[in-house]
Amino acid sequence: MKKITLVFIGLCCLFSFSQSQGITGPSEGKAVVYFVRVSQLGSIVNFEFFDSSKLIGKFNGQNYLRYECAPGEHLFWARSENRDFITAGLEAGKIYFIEVVPSMGFGQAVVYLKPVDPKESDRIEKIEKVVNKRTPQTLSDAELEKQNEKLKDAIPRGLQKYKDDLADGKKIKRLEKNMFYEKKSN
Repeated sequence: MKKITLVFIGLCCLFSFSQSQGITGPSEGKAVVYFVRVSQLGSIVNFEFFDSSKLIGKFNGQNYLRYECAPGEHLFWARSENRDFITAGLEAGKIYFIEVVPSMGFGQAVVYLKPVDPKESDRIEKIEKVVNKRTPQTLSDAELEKQNEKLKDAIPRGLQKYKDDLADGKKIKRLEKNMFYEKKSN
């Protein structure tokens, strides 16, 4: 019985590790952005992530979302009790990171997005640890379509909040083209 249990645990660990993808580059002509939550704070609260007017995914806990997209200008934002925004200029063939930072809010966790400069090795190490240990959180195309339909009134309100923040002079964070990640060669 003890041997069977150990074999079962070993197989589960092997399956878990084999499912993690690690940091992978984009398809030809695309850019990839990893939204990574390294903190366990408010781990039961789902954060929703958007590229301008469409939901691109959601997840809770210490996890990540891998989003492949066209290069160029993007407005990324996240929603929880609040909304937080980050603009990005992305280059084809490059990998970028946005750290998802939870904080305690009034009724649930609040979300903040932070562009990650690859020169910040301590932040990169934490991000690599999560990405190498977990599988990306994804929604099927059908689920994304269903969720986008469900959020058809909330998305315009989120975009209006962005416009209001700009009008109020709020500084919006920026992920610059030169803030791309390069894998270390072994």
